[in-house]
Amino acid sequence: MKHYHVYVFTQDECKPCNRLKTYVNTLPENDRNEIDFVPFKVNGGQLTALSAELKIEKTPTLVVVHEEHDCVNDGDVDWCEYKEIEVERIVGANNIIEHLDATLEAYTYAHIE
Repeated sequence: MKHYHVYVFTQDECKPCNRLKTYVNTLPENDRNEIDFVPFKVNGGQLTALSAELKIEKTPTLVVVHEEHDCVNDGDVDWCEYKEIEVERIVGANNIIEHLDATLEAYTYAHIE
């Protein structure tokens, strides 16, 4: 079972980001549903928590993370720690567009019919 998440970090007034969004809007719905566009910065100009955690420096940047859950039972209660481990990073609209189909094929169920 695939446990991956595809993030694309963008920001307003970013021409390459807008070009990438326009391209993604031409893809089949299954492909579009696998991609989460997330903001790079908040209104005050600071990096979002997720951008800082994944050390995003430029937009657009696509990051694929593997979702892991470490669960422990302490006798009375089960608790789980949720982690996202980066497995792939693609920077730049042209690079993302070029590799997006293969990335979705490798990490998601978008192409399964």
